[in-house]
Amino acid sequence: MQRDIALVTGASGFVGRWAIRALRNRGWRVRAGVHRPTDRALYGGDELIDAVTLDVLDRQSMLRALRGVSQVFHFAALLDPKAPSDDLFRINAEGTRSVWECAAACNVAAALYCSSAAVYGLLASSVQPVSEGVMPRAVEAYGRSKLMGESAALEISKKSGLPTVIIRPVAVFGPGQTTLFGNALRNAAVSRILLAEGFQGKKFCFVHVEDVAEAAVYLLGSAGHGAQTYNVASGNAISFDDAFRAYRNALKCSGRLLLRARLLALISLAVRNIPAVWGPLGFRLWRPGFDITYSSEKLMHAGFQCKWNSFKDVILSCITDERLAGDRKGACSREKENLFHSADLPR
Repeated sequence: MQRDIALVTGASGFVGRWAIRALRNRGWRVRAGVHRPTDRALYGGDELIDAVTLDVLDRQSMLRALRGVSQVFHFAALLDPKAPSDDLFRINAEGTRSVWECAAACNVAAALYCSSAAVYGLLASSVQPVSEGVMPRAVEAYGRSKLMGESAALEISKKSGLPTVIIRPVAVFGPGQTTLFGNALRNAAVSRILLAEGFQGKKFCFVHVEDVAEAAVYLLGSAGHGAQTYNVASGNAISFDDAFRAYRNALKCSGRLLLRARLLALISLAVRNIPAVWGPLGFRLWRPGFDITYSSEKLMHAGFQCKWNSFKDVILSCITDERLAGDRKGACSREKENLFHSADLPR
């Protein structure tokens, strides 16, 4: 039986790998686009996955990869907000334009662009959760580069008629996550003295990487004509204090709550109401813009429900081995041997 082919750019990346898993579970043939030839080995041994070396800025490279493809999932991006602006705009904006131009030329049935909630900017005066109807106004280079990528995809979609879906994930967590925000939150929760300064009343939205991938495949599979944009977030926003507790509870469930983390947590509780010690001892994770929350009502109305709505379960999946993450959701493991990547443990 001839199966449809989906091209996934950024196939060696955090979200791209999960998207390939979601597509394979639905019986798709997948063309996995990786940037480095050595990354093709990630998909060796699966006859339904064809790993190809791909440069989104190289038109011939893109056209070769798109032969016979019916759907495109564009996850390739430069994610480091500290990267030079020229690199961010070249890869995230010009690269997206290249993908959409080539997809339109190859008569692809539909294409999805993974953008970011960073396109909204600070929106410091926002009281209600930010919906897709709010005008984006990114203020830093990364957010502006992703917004320019959106504009390129929408422009070509309108001209060519290529059905397009844009997703804007919030803070993404999951096994193997290496985001600056995720790492900072983890370090604050398990290896620093936590104080109330800067965190009181602040909340953030989160989503598990599996839900991002599943939402992408679901939305593109049901895409109609034109273009649609969706925020991708799990459940309700969580306060920073609750997130810290969830991190520590996940460590308890995993059996890896180290003595140092326990002692620092007790110190945090003891001194949090003594403002005089905030300055010399505190670790400030929060900064303006972290307390923005986002609405996922449009995603839910489209018929998609996130599976990972407990932040503790999300964090537990980050700690435990990726192969077991799905089995661990919703429950603490009694088996504690060989479940942990050493890089994920607090130091």
